[in-house]
Amino acid sequence: MKFQTRIKLIILFITFGFSFGCDDQNSSGHHHHGDDHVLASSDAAQGSLFDLGSKWTTESNQTITLKEFKGSLFIISMFYATCQSICPRLVADIGQLSKKIAEKTGKDPRIVLVSFDSEKDNPAVLSAYKKKMNLNENWTLLSGKEEDIRMLSVVLGINYKKISNGEFNHSAVYSLVSKEGMVVSRIEGIGSNSDALIIQYQKLK
Repeated sequence: MKFQTRIKLIILFITFGFSFGCDDQNSSGHHHHGDDHVLASSDAAQGSLFDLGSKWTTESNQTITLKEFKGSLFIISMFYATCQSICPRLVADIGQLSKKIAEKTGKDPRIVLVSFDSEKDNPAVLSAYKKKMNLNENWTLLSGKEEDIRMLSVVLGINYKKISNGEFNHSAVYSLVSKEGMVVSRIEGIGSNSDALIIQYQKLK
């Protein structure tokens, strides 16, 4: 079975499962903010990100595929620009990781952030977010179609769900991707130790 077909089947199971989980959370009447509503992550799927074939738009309004990163190690995670709780801390964690890798290797790693929010996070919004967060040129921010976002999230083992107020519940995960597009190391949770990922990065650079 082709990699993309396997991922689509997984997406069907995830969507079906979420349809049963939503009512329980929404019926509580609580707003979904902060650490209490971070979804658990899943296992990353086995396969290359470069096989997905999806097209993405960068913060500078360029259309690319993930194959643009072939031949380079890169760190990838998912976020959305209006997030006020988990995402800024996740981006800060990745920023600290980038500094540590640069200290070890003498070069900033490539970093890719992909938005969950296909409706709001257009190139102008992502460009403004990049400036607001003081992210330098080794960071690439991407937006895309909902189907492609969901497919990528499954490959990365990142769970997310849009809730009634327009925000997203999502797991906090960032991954090291090999030059061939394979996830080779993952960090789950805010403030987690990234030493293992850095060691793997040094081995593969």
